[in-house]
Amino acid sequence: MADQDTKNVNLIVKNEEERKEEVVVSLAAIFRKLKKYFAVWFMTSVIIGGLVSGVSIFFSTTSSTPVRALVSFSHNGIDKGKNPDGSVFNANNMKNPLVIDRALQACNMEPDLLDVVRRDITIEGIVPENVYDRLTTYRNILDTATTGQMSAANAMLDLSWHPTQFKIIFNYKDAKVTRSEAVQLLNAILDSYRQYYFEQYGYNEALGNVLNTVDYTEYDYAEAVDMFRSSLNSLSRYVSSLASDDTSRFRSTVTGLTFADLKTNISAIKDLDLDLISSYLNLNNITKDKDRLQAYYEYRIENLELQQKTDEDTLEAVNNAFDSYEKDQVIIFSDSVANTESTISSDEYDKLINRKITAQNDLSETKQQINYYKERLATLRKTTIGSTDKIKKIEKDLASVDKKIKALVQSVNDTADDYYQNVSLANSFKVLVPATADITTTVTSGISKAIIPAFGLEALLFVAYLITAFAEALKAETAKRNAALGIVTEDTAESSVAEEAEKEESADAEDKKKKKK
Repeated sequence: MADQDTKNVNLIVKNEEERKEEVVVSLAAIFRKLKKYFAVWFMTSVIIGGLVSGVSIFFSTTSSTPVRALVSFSHNGIDKGKNPDGSVFNANNMKNPLVIDRALQACNMEPDLLDVVRRDITIEGIVPENVYDRLTTYRNILDTATTGQMSAANAMLDLSWHPTQFKIIFNYKDAKVTRSEAVQLLNAILDSYRQYYFEQYGYNEALGNVLNTVDYTEYDYAEAVDMFRSSLNSLSRYVSSLASDDTSRFRSTVTGLTFADLKTNISAIKDLDLDLISSYLNLNNITKDKDRLQAYYEYRIENLELQQKTDEDTLEAVNNAFDSYEKDQVIIFSDSVANTESTISSDEYDKLINRKITAQNDLSETKQQINYYKERLATLRKTTIGSTDKIKKIEKDLASVDKKIKALVQSVNDTADDYYQNVSLANSFKVLVPATADITTTVTSGISKAIIPAFGLEALLFVAYLITAFAEALKAETAKRNAALGIVTEDTAESSVAEEAEKEESADAEDKKKKKK
């Protein structure tokens, strides 16, 4: 009998140990603990998040946070990486030494800062999201194309793209300037670049300077006439190039002239003033040095004959290329019996046409100049030198022409500047977002920098909050289960003692209330 009782006791103990190892946690218990510790978790999260953000903002406002600006270009060709004149576009020209030097002067800063400022400015192109998606799609097509399809894929897809908007970032720490000074300097650099941009791609200032600096009095009278005519030809070609781009018949508000008016004024000086002076020179054989002038004519004829040979060869080469060139053809396949075939426009074909016209004009002009100098040379050899009175008249007429040409160059200068700044290149360069010293920008930058570390800490706190709630719920549920099973553990014992103490305190409090009554 005793052996049987012992066996039963052992079974009971074993069952109790198995049940003791069971872990049962209800969702309600977990939610109760979450509610209990929510206030602690919330206050801790707010305090830590505020501390992290405050520290980040403090270091952002006390350290050299870079100043930024945003600019855009919209001239023809920028989407292909070209400048207005067709040359390769380079965004780093925005920190050209000349640009920065002018900006430093405008801000009354030391020129020694030039190299430091250039080094601390970073220019980044902005790729729009839709362009990025398109390029990514194209790249996937090329990656999946087979060898035989690669050329066709390349022909259909244009993978080249050039940014039109740029971020200008000035990290002014090494420049040893304040934030407000850095903002002033960066905006001055953008203003200086705008001026540089118009100088490079607007009015041909170098041409105007050359025309105005040549001293005609150092030459013989006939040479001065040729020099004036050459200058006017250059000016006429420049105005013609402006007129070809002008589709609005631009009239300058500064000079009141159109490009057609300028061409008319140029032609008037060439066809009236210079032709009259040239005829008077030839008729009266007026020269400062007959032998020197004769040698000049002979030299000009010789060079022009060589130029004629070059022009003829050029025209012949262009004609051969033109005759052998075939336009691109596109064959359109369809369900019909016959396929459709058509030609498409070709830039190279159009360029050949323009080259042919230019070569023909150059050859014609060269031949005319040869005949002109031969006639003048023949007249010079058979005619006596003109009188002093006639020389004075020629000098007076040349001085008048010189004055007219300088005034005309200035008119072209003012008209071209007005056209480029208000029409052709009016919106080609824009400062979309200038640099600013606003404290909100700095605070925003500090907050953005604090987001990642603050988010990480908040995530850790939230995980700790969940683990604590789960652990406390598990502990409470285990204690209840053990109490129900009659299993005494240290935790349940402590809980029982605490409950007994609470009951005794409650009983004492009730007794005191009764006695008072």
